[in-house]
Amino acid sequence: MPNHYDLTVLSSYRLSPHMRRIKFKGDDLSLFPRDQAGGYLKLSFEDEREVKRSYTIRAFDGEILTLDFVDHQPLGPASSWAQNARPGSILRAFGPGEKKLADPEADWFFFGGDMSSLPAISVNLEALKESAKGYAVISVPVEGDKQSLVHPAGIQLIWVIDSVITTSAAALTEKIRSLEWFEGVPYPWFAGEFEGMRDMRRFFRDEMKIDRKNMYLSCYWKTGTSDEGMKKAKFLDAEQDVKNFVA
Repeated sequence: MPNHYDLTVLSSYRLSPHMRRIKFKGDDLSLFPRDQAGGYLKLSFEDEREVKRSYTIRAFDGEILTLDFVDHQPLGPASSWAQNARPGSILRAFGPGEKKLADPEADWFFFGGDMSSLPAISVNLEALKESAKGYAVISVPVEGDKQSLVHPAGIQLIWVIDSVITTSAAALTEKIRSLEWFEGVPYPWFAGEFEGMRDMRRFFRDEMKIDRKNMYLSCYWKTGTSDEGMKKAKFLDAEQDVKNFVA
């Protein structure tokens, strides 16, 4: 199995004012593994130099690969490419990387994130048992960015409309903190802005005493910095957190 794939854009269209869906085809996809929705690919873009960005695999049916891109300002190499992509545009992808799905046997579920994690949350919701219960709290900039998501009836889908989503996760995390807990132990799953992730770590792990092995928390971006700056901050934060945990 190869570790990179040459993809050709089949179609590109807006799902909402701030999200674009791009479908890809490619001869290499005949070798792409099945059941990879929720995993990720590193996409290669040219912006004076090669840069790679990680994107969640939204769907793959054996022939067509679907990825969702957030349309945002200012444009970076990935968002610029996505906004200009047309049928026939070429892109190289590396992976796939590991899927980050919630434990299906948890008592209940607590999903949270912004538009950057909406594809991953969508895949998680689709993978749950019909009997699953809990919350999915998602912040989007405008009403038009709400999506019709497939989810168990017991999962309460809560949209937080937040026009400052690109600079702060405060409205999202405050909403999550305000919700009533069900009986049993939840599986928290949160991804989005760096400071929001740290706040949710304090909430779920330090305040609510959920074992770190029974949750998934990640930052996909950081206010005021590049992807490289976010990765550095993420590394340093993880290193310090381990020291604090051991101390």
